[in-house]
Amino acid sequence: MPIWFPRSAWSPGGAVKEFPVTRLIKVTFTATSGEETTGFASLHKDDIVELPARMMMRVYTAVDAGEGYAIVAHQGGYGVPLIHVVDSRYKLDVRHATSDAWLSRLDDAFRKPSKDQMQAYGRYYHTLSAACAVGFAGYVAGTSSWSMATVINATCLLAGAAVLFAIGAVLAKGDK
Repeated sequence: MPIWFPRSAWSPGGAVKEFPVTRLIKVTFTATSGEETTGFASLHKDDIVELPARMMMRVYTAVDAGEGYAIVAHQGGYGVPLIHVVDSRYKLDVRHATSDAWLSRLDDAFRKPSKDQMQAYGRYYHTLSAACAVGFAGYVAGTSSWSMATVINATCLLAGAAVLFAIGAVLAKGDK
């Protein structure tokens, strides 16, 4: 049974009390000392981010030590810097949002894939292997006369299915 949190509830006086819906945004705090903390913060409708107490402790510690720091929110593949407003409230500075170049991210997807990407590639190779096997079966069943060309074609489809299956098995294994 799913857990459901109502947006409103009855109060003892009989009136309906509205609860604000909180959206979360991933936030990274980085200090010049090399300390980096990632967590989630509340994102309000007016692009105001309210940092949790744990992250504010990091900010106060950096300020007391005279260190520089940066706080960046991660939204839709972009790093959005936060501008301090008051206390633990910061505003998203969407004008200065940054992202890795598309070609750089594409290059990373093939040169340094994540575990999930490796498993997805493995599933893709298994799908191609199944397509080769089905193609082989259809090709053999539909061939009325055999020649050297049809034997080579059928062998290539079968070899392709075996090679793609092996590559898929290696990639789908992921990390131990």
